[in-house]
Amino acid sequence: MEDRERWQGLIENAMALRASDIHLSVGAPAFFRLDGRLRRRAEEAITAEFIAPLLETMFSDEQRAAFHRNGEIDLAWHWGQQRFRVHVFRQIGGLAMTLRLIPTAIPSLDDLGSPAVFRELVKCRHGLILVTGRTGAGKTTTLAAFLGEVNRRSAKHIITLEDPIEYVHPSDKSLISQRELGTHFASFAAALRNSLRDDPDILLVGELRDADTIATALNAAETGHLVLASLHTQSAVDTVLRLESFFPAEQQGQVRAQLAIVLCAVVTQQLLPAADGGRVAASEVLTASPAVRNLIRQGKAQQLPTHIMAGGVLGMQTMNRSIEILRAAGKITSEVADGYLA
Repeated sequence: MEDRERWQGLIENAMALRASDIHLSVGAPAFFRLDGRLRRRAEEAITAEFIAPLLETMFSDEQRAAFHRNGEIDLAWHWGQQRFRVHVFRQIGGLAMTLRLIPTAIPSLDDLGSPAVFRELVKCRHGLILVTGRTGAGKTTTLAAFLGEVNRRSAKHIITLEDPIEYVHPSDKSLISQRELGTHFASFAAALRNSLRDDPDILLVGELRDADTIATALNAAETGHLVLASLHTQSAVDTVLRLESFFPAEQQGQVRAQLAIVLCAVVTQQLLPAADGGRVAASEVLTASPAVRNLIRQGKAQQLPTHIMAGGVLGMQTMNRSIEILRAAGKITSEVADGYLA
């Protein structure tokens, strides 16, 4: 079978099976991630001769140079109508790549089963909304659905800073400008600062990665913009502590005070195997009540879980509560629920 036909067969098979990821590694067979589980898809090993021509179709001249310089790269790519987020890297056996299949349509918050509090967060005019979780927890999809909801309902200027661009947003009621790291800007912090000159209403930062970006995001939220961002943390407590940890001890009090002022919500999510196939999101939700703001300001993040458990009327919920709701609704099995309850 010619390489192009083999590659097309892999993509079509992944799409038909609703795989979330394709894993290709020289010397090993192809693997798909199906409903959160890694599955071997073929016996024949992937070769360098198969991967190398694919990279030539994916890379721009700048990306090719960056890959040869750094040994790895993130990029967005498409095959026909199917878009991918691609990570290419070198490993002991040679070249390897992971391709995340991006849905062709931007899902709605209802499609995702997002917590009801998101309908209220869409109305926020300024502040900071954080969507957190491990890699592959659906953070980018949730943020895309949030922006899609804003785009359908409001006339806003939205600027996104992404690495790479995954979902492409058509401008509806809102004007959306999407920018990609390495293609349209060199650093998140500088691009975020410069974006403030472009009269934005909403700024999306793909990931908060360093102190400079976090400080700029906090300042933007404090000066009247709505800032959306993601972070690789596993709970609201971890999120607050992680944000502090980017800064030296003498600055952490100021960061906590600023975060207490601008924070709207922290939504931490994980994807669970759904009862009828596919996956479904479970979410811990922290909203910034006066008591929550006070705890953050005072450096008492460890007390936040108590307020989440008591904050149902304010849209808050623990991860365990979210899992129990999914079980009661029949969206996950009892076996899955028991396996994920803390």
